[in-house]
Amino acid sequence: MPEHERPEDERPPGNDEHGEQPGNDRPFLFVHSYPPPVIGGGYPALDTGARPVPPGVCWYLCTGVEALTPYVPGERLSVRVTVGNWQGGNAETLANVAVWWSHPTSGPLVPDKDKFIGFATVAVAPHGGRATTLTMTSADPIPVAAGPHICLLAKVWHVLDLPTGNLAQPITDRHWAQHNLAAVQASSPVPISFLITNPTEERAAYLVLVRAADSELWAHFTAGANWRPTRAAADLRLTDPVAGESAYGTGTLDYAVELDPGEQRELRLDVHADGQLEPGTVAPYEILQCDIDRRPLGGIGIALRGDAR
Repeated sequence: MPEHERPEDERPPGNDEHGEQPGNDRPFLFVHSYPPPVIGGGYPALDTGARPVPPGVCWYLCTGVEALTPYVPGERLSVRVTVGNWQGGNAETLANVAVWWSHPTSGPLVPDKDKFIGFATVAVAPHGGRATTLTMTSADPIPVAAGPHICLLAKVWHVLDLPTGNLAQPITDRHWAQHNLAAVQASSPVPISFLITNPTEERAAYLVLVRAADSELWAHFTAGANWRPTRAAADLRLTDPVAGESAYGTGTLDYAVELDPGEQRELRLDVHADGQLEPGTVAPYEILQCDIDRRPLGGIGIALRGDAR
């Protein structure tokens, strides 16, 4: 349905609802964090770049960040990014896009210049336009030592529309997005190592929460793969080698930790499904790093897979 024919109360919000003045033609860029849901009239709602992202958005598996080649340690990786622009006016904006890889990280971090994948520019139409970059391929292979899982971080900006800083914060800053997925076999799960982070200049307390992902997020765990999502209880063990502690849970697990200023600490999660997952199925779980009020700061998806047929 054309935009001008949509009912007034169902149209996507304009710039004024994002702190912009109506008719402002400054860029309003963002990386799409979810495939738009289909609503009443049968047309898709638009991701307008509002942050924090609303409930039901799988921000740690941003669909706007797409790996075009399978991740294989020791080989190069190719990526492309889909960008949105909710500015006013009539002119396209030339958006700058950059992508990095990192070790699986559950909290905000500053991307490492040594893990840079690529840079691209793409012209994006105003009023909710979308555009996808050309393929960006890492100049060097991802090191074998990177391990079996990595995180992809994407940033979009324009000189008139800049992020608040160099800290990647996909939940609260529309200029950043991440795709952070660990896929393991349920029959012989591989321990998942990941970093929790404290990007502040003060000692801070955090909560690490591991749990089964809500069903409304399941499609993000199976995108591009022939897997059928399902629920499965799992025994969880989280190990903190620095504190010399372990936390345990079935289906869900909470672990409170304090980090020094700027500290990044590696934790290890062991996940073991209760019972055998059927071939071709996947049980989605998530790791969330939260503040003391249980507000998520970052996350990782876990696809616990049944044996292939």
